[in-house]
Amino acid sequence: MKLREVYVSANTGLDAIKRAPILDYETNLKCIRIQDISQKKEFKEWGYTETTLNDYKKFKLRKNDILIARTGATVGVSYIVDNEYEAVFNNGTIRLRLKDSVNPRFIYYIFQSKEFRQYIENVSCVSTQPNLKVENLLRFEIPKYDKLKQDFIADNLSKYDKLIENNSKRIYVLEQIAEEIYKEWFVKFRFQGYKNYNFTDSKPYEWIYGNKTTVKIPLNWHFGKLDEIGKFVRGKNITSSEMQDGEIPVISAGIEPSGYHNESNVKGKSLTISSSGANAGYLKYNLDDIWAADCSYYQNDENIWFVYSSLKFIKPAIKNLQVGSAQPHVYAKNINKLNIIIPEEKYIKMYNDFVNPMFEEIKKLNEKNKILIKQRDILLPRLMSGKLEIK
Repeated sequence: MKLREVYVSANTGLDAIKRAPILDYETNLKCIRIQDISQKKEFKEWGYTETTLNDYKKFKLRKNDILIARTGATVGVSYIVDNEYEAVFNNGTIRLRLKDSVNPRFIYYIFQSKEFRQYIENVSCVSTQPNLKVENLLRFEIPKYDKLKQDFIADNLSKYDKLIENNSKRIYVLEQIAEEIYKEWFVKFRFQGYKNYNFTDSKPYEWIYGNKTTVKIPLNWHFGKLDEIGKFVRGKNITSSEMQDGEIPVISAGIEPSGYHNESNVKGKSLTISSSGANAGYLKYNLDDIWAADCSYYQNDENIWFVYSSLKFIKPAIKNLQVGSAQPHVYAKNINKLNIIIPEEKYIKMYNDFVNPMFEEIKKLNEKNKILIKQRDILLPRLMSGKLEIK
């Protein structure tokens, strides 16, 4: 049967500029966007917004709503609302509400299948940018299973998702700890032995320390350009036709890998910053080999986590490096000119050594999640087809 036979409503969200803008101050309402879905962000990471009472009532999310990205590189990526949130959704997504006769999580799992992804790719292909229409979404065919079988499939697949979610939460906590340690040592200057240091006034660069014209920093520390301690270099582009079947992610302009290849041009840990497109300036750490394509990358195990945390702290400055009216670009030469706090070398090494075990643990958790996702994805078509029954 077609999806239209089991839906209650399907509509796009609020205009992202006028009706539900993302604000730089806290409110009682949040808004979910495509990037929140594609990056699997938790509710606390969504942006704050304000809207009218009528729009709030019409576009407020409810538990078991399904959101589908309707435009851009991640078109078709979906998210199921697992709780009652004070949140609305913007017009980059389609919200789907279903009849009581279907299990919403069952439908959500169908949206993770290869068949759904292929269907979305076929119906959303246009010359400029992929775009999914509500009407085309509702034409998608789903298995006509009774509720009992739907529940059975959803319950079994959910067990994998719960394990993946728990691992993802642990990853998030470890990332936050590393970030807070950086701020404690290199923003508040409460590093080990700071009481034994003399401090001197220094002029911070632009907005990094708010409106302060001067800030007290330890003697022998200074504000300087990133290239004093290391440089980003340009990746080497590779086309989809040149990619050979493999498991090495190709890091390009988007948030997710643009594909996978059978060899790498960057081995070991690295940082990447997307070079072009809507996500130009997107900062990412990589714990395994990659093929660096339409991005700039950085490698140096001795200070990689200090560089990563420094850039994460001045994240808006990276976005401000975008140049080009038609297609935004962020160039390595401009990244290398970014100003950061540069402490004595021993503190860079001390920080790197302190947080490195956290990222090693993140690597292990990522590997566990890859295995769980692979097992779930193998199980999904077999349960859907009825070839496998779990007792």
